[in-house]
Amino acid sequence: MDSLAEQILLHLYNCVDFGFSYRVKKGLYISDVFPGGWHKKLKGKQVQDGLRDLRKSNFILKKTQYDGSVIVSLTERGRLRALNMSFKKLKDKQENWDQKWRMVAFDIPNENRKGRDALRYRARMAGFYELQESLFLYPYDCEREVRDFVRLFKLEEYVRFALLDFIDNQEKIKNIFGLK
Repeated sequence: MDSLAEQILLHLYNCVDFGFSYRVKKGLYISDVFPGGWHKKLKGKQVQDGLRDLRKSNFILKKTQYDGSVIVSLTERGRLRALNMSFKKLKDKQENWDQKWRMVAFDIPNENRKGRDALRYRARMAGFYELQESLFLYPYDCEREVRDFVRLFKLEEYVRFALLDFIDNQEKIKNIFGLK
């Protein structure tokens, strides 16, 4: 998938309801709804082509309403793809550490093995520290990604997310993350 499509998916993921709308009749073009400057280097047709490719891949839905407005939203498959990209971005996250640890703990039964394995895989992919087989630590904010993943896989009753001020042996863990 090219970087334009990834940027569109991440933008949709970051929207309040995993989507946005625009009105063609009022002169608002699709590229006007994206924040930042990346879209200004693109022609409107490139963004439209990116949306078309995402729709063909079943990552987004695009519906035209009776008033001419267009609603673009992520499908469940698109949410998972955007969430995967978001987890990958956590691996390279660099910001000032707030001296708090994010802990993800889970006890997911065998009948939900796919979800359990998928959560463990994403935590490892994002660079979380595996304290135990079902207990991971991370120094930066990742609550949204974890909660969205848990909700998408319907694992709410099995996964806990905590914010910790201290954990014993944290000097070792700080060194792993390169923290001071």
